[in-house]
Amino acid sequence: MASVLIVDDSSATRIQLRNLLEPHGHICYEAIHGLDALEKLGRQKVGLIICDLNMPEMDGIEFVERQSLEEGLKDIPTIMCTTETINRKSEAGKELYEKVKNTGVVKAWIVKPVTPTKAALILKYLEDNISN
Repeated sequence: MASVLIVDDSSATRIQLRNLLEPHGHICYEAIHGLDALEKLGRQKVGLIICDLNMPEMDGIEFVERQSLEEGLKDIPTIMCTTETINRKSEAGKELYEKVKNTGVVKAWIVKPVTPTKAALILKYLEDNISN
Protein backbone atom coordinates (compact mmCIF):
# COMPACT_ATOMS: atom_id res chain seq x y z
CA MET A 1 0.00 0.00 0.00
CA ALA A 2 1.28 3.46 -0.90
CA SER A 3 0.23 7.06 -0.38
CA VAL A 4 -0.23 8.90 -3.68
CA LEU A 5 -0.65 12.61 -4.36
CA ILE A 6 -2.75 13.27 -7.46
CA VAL A 7 -2.04 16.75 -8.84
CA ASP A 8 -4.54 17.76 -11.51
CA ASP A 9 -6.89 20.70 -12.03
CA SER A 10 -9.52 18.30 -13.43
CA SER A 11 -11.73 16.89 -10.67
CA ALA A 12 -12.84 14.15 -13.09
CA THR A 13 -9.24 12.97 -13.54
CA ARG A 14 -8.58 13.07 -9.78
CA ILE A 15 -11.72 11.02 -9.13
CA GLN A 16 -10.86 8.56 -11.91
CA LEU A 17 -7.36 7.97 -10.53
CA ARG A 18 -8.67 7.60 -6.97
CA ASN A 19 -11.22 5.05 -8.19
CA LEU A 20 -8.44 3.08 -9.87
CA LEU A 21 -5.95 3.18 -6.98
CA GLU A 22 -7.97 3.07 -3.75
CA PRO A 23 -9.55 -0.37 -4.35
CA HIS A 24 -5.98 -1.72 -4.37
CA GLY A 25 -5.33 -0.32 -0.90
CA HIS A 26 -3.53 2.88 -1.88
CA ILE A 27 -4.30 6.11 -0.04
CA CYS A 28 -4.87 9.08 -2.34
CA TYR A 29 -4.53 12.79 -1.64
CA GLU A 30 -5.43 15.52 -4.09
CA ALA A 31 -4.02 18.87 -5.19
CA ILE A 32 -5.46 21.15 -7.86
CA HIS A 33 -2.16 22.65 -9.08
CA GLY A 34 1.55 22.70 -8.32
CA LEU A 35 1.40 25.31 -5.54
CA ASP A 36 -1.35 23.36 -3.81
CA ALA A 37 0.77 20.21 -4.17
CA LEU A 38 3.84 21.83 -2.59
CA GLU A 39 1.70 22.99 0.34
CA LYS A 40 0.22 19.53 0.84
CA LEU A 41 3.63 17.86 0.55
CA GLY A 42 4.74 20.06 3.43
CA ARG A 43 2.12 18.34 5.60
CA GLN A 44 1.76 14.87 4.10
CA LYS A 45 4.36 12.25 3.20
CA VAL A 46 3.64 10.34 -0.02
CA GLY A 47 5.41 7.63 -1.96
CA LEU A 48 4.31 8.69 -5.44
CA ILE A 49 3.09 11.81 -7.21
CA ILE A 50 0.89 11.65 -10.30
CA CYS A 51 0.97 15.09 -11.93
CA ASP A 52 -0.77 16.81 -14.82
CA LEU A 53 1.19 19.13 -17.08
CA ASN A 54 -1.22 21.98 -17.87
CA MET A 55 -2.62 23.55 -14.69
CA PRO A 56 -3.23 27.09 -13.41
CA GLU A 57 -1.08 28.77 -10.74
CA MET A 58 1.87 26.39 -11.22
CA ASP A 59 2.04 23.92 -14.10
CA GLY A 60 3.49 20.44 -13.96
CA ILE A 61 6.89 21.36 -15.38
CA GLU A 62 7.45 24.14 -12.86
CA PHE A 63 6.22 21.81 -10.11
CA VAL A 64 8.67 18.99 -10.95
CA GLU A 65 11.49 21.51 -11.35
CA ARG A 66 10.78 22.83 -7.83
CA GLN A 67 10.27 19.30 -6.51
CA SER A 68 13.67 18.25 -7.83
CA LEU A 69 15.39 21.03 -5.86
CA GLU A 70 13.78 20.42 -2.47
CA GLU A 71 15.17 18.01 0.09
CA GLY A 72 12.47 15.59 1.14
CA LEU A 73 10.67 15.95 -2.19
CA LYS A 74 13.33 15.19 -4.77
CA ASP A 75 13.32 11.50 -3.86
CA ILE A 76 9.57 11.10 -4.49
CA PRO A 77 9.02 9.56 -7.94
CA THR A 78 6.57 11.36 -10.19
CA ILE A 79 4.46 10.09 -13.07
CA MET A 80 3.29 12.75 -15.50
CA CYS A 81 -0.30 12.07 -16.54
CA THR A 82 -1.38 14.53 -19.19
CA THR A 83 -2.98 14.96 -22.59
CA GLU A 84 0.39 16.16 -23.93
CA THR A 85 2.67 13.74 -25.71
CA ILE A 86 6.40 14.19 -25.93
CA ASN A 87 7.20 14.25 -29.62
CA ARG A 88 10.99 14.39 -29.66
CA LYS A 89 10.94 15.09 -33.41
CA SER A 90 9.61 18.62 -32.88
CA GLU A 91 11.65 21.40 -31.30
CA ALA A 92 8.98 21.97 -28.63
CA GLY A 93 8.87 18.25 -27.90
CA LYS A 94 12.65 18.05 -27.53
CA GLU A 95 12.61 21.00 -25.13
CA LEU A 96 9.82 19.49 -23.04
CA TYR A 97 11.58 16.12 -22.94
CA GLU A 98 14.83 17.72 -21.76
CA LYS A 99 13.08 19.74 -19.04
CA VAL A 100 11.37 16.64 -17.69
CA LYS A 101 14.45 14.43 -17.99
CA ASN A 102 16.68 16.97 -16.27
CA THR A 103 14.53 17.07 -13.13
CA GLY A 104 15.34 13.44 -12.36
CA VAL A 105 12.01 13.01 -10.55
CA VAL A 106 9.78 12.04 -13.49
CA LYS A 107 9.87 8.26 -13.89
CA ALA A 108 7.07 7.82 -16.45
CA TRP A 109 4.79 9.75 -18.81
CA ILE A 110 1.21 8.58 -19.32
CA VAL A 111 -1.03 10.18 -21.92
CA LYS A 112 -4.66 10.72 -20.91
CA PRO A 113 -7.22 9.29 -20.92
CA VAL A 114 -6.20 6.79 -18.27
CA THR A 115 -7.35 3.45 -19.63
CA PRO A 116 -7.38 0.20 -17.63
CA THR A 117 -4.10 -0.75 -19.34
CA LYS A 118 -2.47 2.54 -18.30
CA ALA A 119 -3.88 2.20 -14.78
CA ALA A 120 -2.34 -1.27 -14.61
CA LEU A 121 1.05 0.30 -15.39
CA ILE A 122 0.65 2.73 -12.49
CA LEU A 123 -0.37 -0.09 -10.16
CA LYS A 124 2.59 -2.20 -11.32
CA TYR A 125 4.95 0.71 -10.68
CA LEU A 126 3.52 1.12 -7.18
CA GLU A 127 3.79 -2.59 -6.50
CA ASP A 128 7.39 -2.82 -7.70
CA ASN A 129 8.80 0.44 -6.37
CA ILE A 130 6.81 2.06 -3.58
CA SER A 131 6.22 1.00 -0.01
CA ASN A 132 5.28 3.62 2.57
